[in-house]
Amino acid sequence: MGMSTPTTKAEAREKIAKLQGEIAREKASLAHHKATFKGPNAEYGASIIRNRIADKKAKIAELRAKIPSLP
Repeated sequence: MGMSTPTTKAEAREKIAKLQGEIAREKASLAHHKATFKGPNAEYGASIIRNRIADKKAKIAELRAKIPSLP
């Protein structure tokens, strides 16, 4: 995904916005997955999508924590 460290507050905010868009797409994908697939394998697939969402939320939190120290 190429998450380089932002050097300015604007870059950090841009990356946060991009990640929020990706989270929205992942949530839509999860809803589609739940409606389309059933059974134990479906739950496994849904858990993968939930993990990707959590990963992106963690990256957002990390970026937000860095913003005050950026120029």
